[in-house]
Amino acid sequence: MFGGIRQILPARGLPTPFGGINLPRIETPIMRLPSVDDRRKKAVKHAVATDLSGVLSIVPYVGSLLAGQISDLHYAELRKILTPGELDRFIEEDKKIPSNGLALLYSFVKR
Repeated sequence: MFGGIRQILPARGLPTPFGGINLPRIETPIMRLPSVDDRRKKAVKHAVATDLSGVLSIVPYVGSLLAGQISDLHYAELRKILTPGELDRFIEEDKKIPSNGLALLYSFVKR
């Protein structure tokens, strides 16, 4: 999942009236992108469409009804596209991550 370490800030010393402070260097792991074939691309599109359907909720009276129906249709397509293992990982990640698209991508990376 990780392809090495990337340094963001080098280690530094800061002078203060109370003495010097040594700050450690800041590093982050380099993330590799998940392998996305056509089936997974289609699943990601449906997951992002599920997220975007929430925009319709701002329409008075019928917006939330439309958003719910569109979200349900895309979620049904996700259930058809994903394998049972991928669907289980997606549901687990969707509980932690608020965005369906990000949760799906994270479930592809995490094995």
